[in-house]
Amino acid sequence: MDDAVDAALDELGLPRQAAAQARPAWEEPSTVADGMATQREMAAQRDAAAQLGAALRALTDASVRTLAPTATLLDVAARITQCLPALTAEQRDVGEPAPLDDPVAKLWLYNPVIGQANPIAPWLETTLVDGVLTGRATLGLPYQGPRGYLHGGVSAMMLDQVLGDVVSASGRSGLTVSLSARYRRPVPLLAPLLVVGRVVEVADRKITAAGTIALESEPDQPLVEGVGIFVVPRPDQAARLFGAFGAPAPDTPGTPGTVPSAAVPPNQPSTA
Repeated sequence: MDDAVDAALDELGLPRQAAAQARPAWEEPSTVADGMATQREMAAQRDAAAQLGAALRALTDASVRTLAPTATLLDVAARITQCLPALTAEQRDVGEPAPLDDPVAKLWLYNPVIGQANPIAPWLETTLVDGVLTGRATLGLPYQGPRGYLHGGVSAMMLDQVLGDVVSASGRSGLTVSLSARYRRPVPLLAPLLVVGRVVEVADRKITAAGTIALESEPDQPLVEGVGIFVVPRPDQAARLFGAFGAPAPDTPGTPGTVPSAAVPPNQPSTA
């Protein structure tokens, strides 16, 4: 392994803002009935969080499209502000696990790319078949760069997510240390897209994955091509980077990547 990569990993850090009093860990229900009730309550809360995320995405889309007059904009802004106390009365801190996430089911509600409850997420729906991860999404005006086309940074974010997830699915997940993108043609808005990723090389702790973004109607005509290099951190690196947050689960998705199961205890992570 390149010493320069290890040195770069050693220089990484995360904000030391873990909650002073983290919520207590979830405990196994004492009875089957209690467990079923808890599961139903959790499912209902997840559905509500996803509905809130969808409503906020719709609100965001409307806000960047609207031609409403000044008075209407100010009125809507005031009404939204009135809603904030209900959502801020109880909050988790930076690095604190999201209680609604489910690492076993690989459900990450607040991930900024695939999280149904995250209002900034394009909500890329992904499937894994024979080692190939495919994401589907249709993005609108909130993600615009050049007029009528997707912002290049959003393309890179989606590629990083898909490449990181397919690396994780391979069983040797690591931190993103390099991501390169080649923009062949502009990516149109409001068109169904395919984001595809696969692992192409494994060399010790270094994993290389490649992917593309294309129109669903023209899957063999890539609009954007990307290559990501991921490095499995040493146990001491993983403990230093994530130890302040109680250590993430081994398959946490997204940038900067994921941590191998041998490196840290299997605690629930916060999505990133």
